[in-house]
Amino acid sequence: MTEARPNLIAHWEDLNAQADAGTITIPPDVAAKCDAACAAYLIHLAKMQAQATQLTEVKSWGDLKSAQDLQGKFLRLATGTDRSLDAILQQHIEVIESMRMLFRRYFDETADTDELTSSNITALTPKN
Repeated sequence: MTEARPNLIAHWEDLNAQADAGTITIPPDVAAKCDAACAAYLIHLAKMQAQATQLTEVKSWGDLKSAQDLQGKFLRLATGTDRSLDAILQQHIEVIESMRMLFRRYFDETADTDELTSSNITALTPKN
């Protein structure tokens, strides 16, 4: 019996929709720290993806059927199925990128507001 896995992409998309609607907010400094953590984790996942490609470079394990079966099993764990390492790493990357969309909104919006306010003040300032 397998447990149902939560749809994390849908969860973060829902949080993004709530942020669009204004029902949740994250302080910009907190969002910036969370975004930085996500960026660091994405670098880590990219390294893991690069290392995982080496797992698909399978050398001969011998002529015995058991060796060939074991080689095939390890190859399936590395790539080619929705539960293999490459697919799971990609799912993680997609979730982290969805998280970053939520976090970046708060400090991007703050920067946009600061720029707009500055432009408005400049426009109202009398010229010498």
